[in-house]
Amino acid sequence: MIASIIIGALIFGYAAFTLFKFFKKSKQGACAHCSIKDSCQTSCSSAIKK
Repeated sequence: MIASIIIGALIFGYAAFTLFKFFKKSKQGACAHCSIKDSCQTSCSSAIKK
C-alpha cells in the first residue's frame, strides 16, 4: 500500500516537473528550444511562423 502511494507520487511528480519545463521553454519562443540555437545563422524572428 505504501509502496503504491510512493510510486504514484513519483510518477505524478515527474509529470508535473516535465510539464513545468515544457511551459517554461515554450514561453521563451521558438529559438529557445531549438537544437541548433547556438550556431544558427538566421534570426529567430524569421524562424517564427506567424
